[in-house]
Parts: sequence; structure tokens; C-alpha cells
Amino acid sequence: MFIDADQLTGSRAPSDAGSVAFQVAIKQQKQFEEELKRSQDRRESEIAAERARAESRRKEQQVQQTQKVSSVELSRDSGEAPEPEKAVESRGAAVDVEV
Repeated sequence: MFIDADQLTGSRAPSDAGSVAFQVAIKQQKQFEEELKRSQDRRESEIAAERARAESRRKEQQVQQTQKVSSVELSRDSGEAPEPEKAVESRGAAVDVEV
């Protein structure tokens, strides 16, 4: 009758300090790799969240800019002078002003 090799190595105590050192080193390496993986996953999720926030801010700025341009165009169509802050933001646009 044969003994399974896993049972033999799993139940047998290490024979010397070198074996213990190798077992400890292997255990520490596994722990390190697990922590490294967790750290990388956490960093990737932080990067993804930051990208999502940046994209959200960019879209919000585009909407605000579109709204400001629309209000400048509306005021131009109605014959009113645009508000000073909106006039600065709409540089390069032609505005007819009657004096």
C-alpha cells in the first residue's frame, strides 16, 4: 500500500532549519503577492473612479458652456447687449451694437 505524497509532505515536520526557512519564505512570498494584487486592484479602481469624475466634470463644463453660448445668442437675437462675463467667454463672435 502506497502513501499519498501530499499526505507525507503535509504531515511530516521539517527536518532542519533550512527547510523551515524555505517554508517561511514561500509563505511570505505568497502573502506579498496577495497584498500586491490587492494593492494593484485598489489602485486600478481609484484610477477608474478618477477618470469617471474627470469625464463627468468635462461633460458638465460642456453643458455649461453650451448654455452660456445659447444665452448669448438669445440676447443677441433679442437686441440686448450680452452680459459682460458672457461677452468675455464668447470671444471671436461678432456682436452688433447700436449706438
